[in-house]
Amino acid sequence: MAAAEGAVYLCAGDGVMSPAHIYISIWRHDYARHGKNHSIVTICCKPTSSTPPHSCNLFVSIAFAAEGSVTLQEEEIAADSEKEDNLLLSPGTVSVIKPEEMKGEQKTLPDLLKRIPGLHIMEARGRGAYTVATIRGSSASQVSVFVDGVLMNLGTEDAVDLTTIPVDNVERIEVYRGYIPARFAGASMGGVINIITKKPQKQEGEISVGAGSYGKVKTNLAYSQPLGSGKFFLGANYEKSDGDFEYLNDNATEFTPGDDYWTRRQNNSYANKDILLKWVNDDWQFRFSWKENNRDQPYDAAGNDRPNSKRGAALDTEQMVFSAGRRFKAGDLDWGIKADYLTQNKVFDNPENSVGSLNHFHNEFKTDRFGIAVDASLPLGRSHLLEFMGDYSNERLQITGDKYGFLPPIAELGRDAYNLQLQDTISLNKSDSLLLSPIVRYNYMDGKGEPSWGIALTNRINDEWTIKATYGSYNRPPKLYEQYGDGATIVPNENNLLWEDGTQYDFGVAYNGKYKDVNLTANLAYFGRKSNNLIELVFYGPTLARYENVGKADIYGVEFEAKADWNTWELFISATWLHAMNVTDGAVYAFREGYRLPHKPEYEGTVRLSKSLYDKRLTLFAECNFTGPNFFDSIELVEMDGYATANLGFHYRINDSWKISAGVDDIFNKSPEVKRRPVHGVGPVSMLWFPLQGRTYYITLTWTF
Repeated sequence: MAAAEGAVYLCAGDGVMSPAHIYISIWRHDYARHGKNHSIVTICCKPTSSTPPHSCNLFVSIAFAAEGSVTLQEEEIAADSEKEDNLLLSPGTVSVIKPEEMKGEQKTLPDLLKRIPGLHIMEARGRGAYTVATIRGSSASQVSVFVDGVLMNLGTEDAVDLTTIPVDNVERIEVYRGYIPARFAGASMGGVINIITKKPQKQEGEISVGAGSYGKVKTNLAYSQPLGSGKFFLGANYEKSDGDFEYLNDNATEFTPGDDYWTRRQNNSYANKDILLKWVNDDWQFRFSWKENNRDQPYDAAGNDRPNSKRGAALDTEQMVFSAGRRFKAGDLDWGIKADYLTQNKVFDNPENSVGSLNHFHNEFKTDRFGIAVDASLPLGRSHLLEFMGDYSNERLQITGDKYGFLPPIAELGRDAYNLQLQDTISLNKSDSLLLSPIVRYNYMDGKGEPSWGIALTNRINDEWTIKATYGSYNRPPKLYEQYGDGATIVPNENNLLWEDGTQYDFGVAYNGKYKDVNLTANLAYFGRKSNNLIELVFYGPTLARYENVGKADIYGVEFEAKADWNTWELFISATWLHAMNVTDGAVYAFREGYRLPHKPEYEGTVRLSKSLYDKRLTLFAECNFTGPNFFDSIELVEMDGYATANLGFHYRINDSWKISAGVDDIFNKSPEVKRRPVHGVGPVSMLWFPLQGRTYYITLTWTF
């Protein structure tokens, strides 16, 4: 290997909050260029006098020429290139998804997240409809979602609707469970979904066009180029579907099959549009995003979806987000400041009074939120790395329409919130292989503040094996949405909701190495959580629900994730076992004691196998997703069947510029067959209130330029 006379490249992890530290972790990547062999050594950096950080976002890559040095064109090497080390992201449990690996399969964010162990996707009204995530038995509102460092959770909504976040222009998705690092504001009880969009690189672009069953159309544009002292990125997406799949409507009458009929789902279409603009350099990042989601709101399908059935409702949402960030360096202190502004307008139209509470024909919710955050990291001696995050936000909700009559005599609601967080990573030995990471938080909202804390112990036994253990407390105030509903199917409970609180713990072992010719990464974790005043969405029928403190919960389980690749094969496996029980006693909701929490299946899993052929120009893949039975209600009266879906497809790279992808999801058409069952034999076994879309074909053509 020649002397280090090649090029040195700096690669920022997220572009804004990226403290630079040195960590002795090296990945080597060999490649050929200009007829000669080269190696790239990627080093995650921190000062040698401090301990390895868990949020290492600055990487140095040094290019060496095997036979004398040559001048290479500027190019960046991804930090997670060859052997990704999730210890750099968090001392807790974290999984990473790279959407580019499945680009062309027309997967949505919920589709991708189904791969994550411990995470459950709730598709209450079917594909393309309102969809949220729960993590390790949490409620959806306990899961924080960040996009490029901006919190997407609003106090005016229970949780983030994952179907509204496009993934075509996403670089990576990180899912944190248990211990949450200080760089994420707030006490995220369930976990964090961190979405990082593509960073502008050299001048390049990509256009994709796709089509699928039931009127599916999907297009994407991505373009980047140098601009001034920085780099510019433009992304745009359009996606729509009629959602009019065929299914057998049993009329909710199990014992009279004569009235069953085949029909197509009605009032089930959606259309999503979005634009993303980014400009970044070494010090600044500016970001603007706009999206519009137009969605039909179907009602209970049983006995409906006939030619003369009522028209459903419509929900139209428009959202814009502006953010700007600046980083500074003063000696060993690395710090940054960021401001963001989010505005959203949501309109619910129900002209035939067919969906939601009676006489809610029109409601409009306008939300404005301003936020500012400061973060910093500072190594102290050789054994400490301090990380700080403080943020403030002001959110306002204006309400007009028929919902006004169910609210207090005001047309505007608002709240102020701030969070303070301090984390220390302490090296307990000279080799920096044993790390202790305490964290303290203070969360304030609506005139009340609560502290929480956590601690993590990490032992890197050798280059392949790592053991982790975490423990901590958490709390969460009720959201405006949980208190005042949505003006449609969620009714208010403004005066009775209490703060949630509790503790969580986990213990896990991770392997990252090679066995014979197989590159293998695997993670196994046992986790648990105890919750008080747990807020859950309780259904009182197919179109009526309310958020309530359902009491205490005891949750524990096991999650497993593994990825193996050898020769031209690649295998991915994830699995979850979850025990989520209500343990309330001696209170109003004591009658729920001993019952499983709603929407918490006991078993879930994903398997994906792919095979590359013809010098990796053709890739064939097969995958299977399984979701176990779970309950709609809090006393196990109505159960949803467990079900499995199988998907097949291929990617074929025609040349360096063109690629075609095609496949079929749910090839055996099992989703529409899923039933709801009375657990104690009271009532019929019948179709779901909102049947699931089944077999779906798709094809995508991608041009890179």
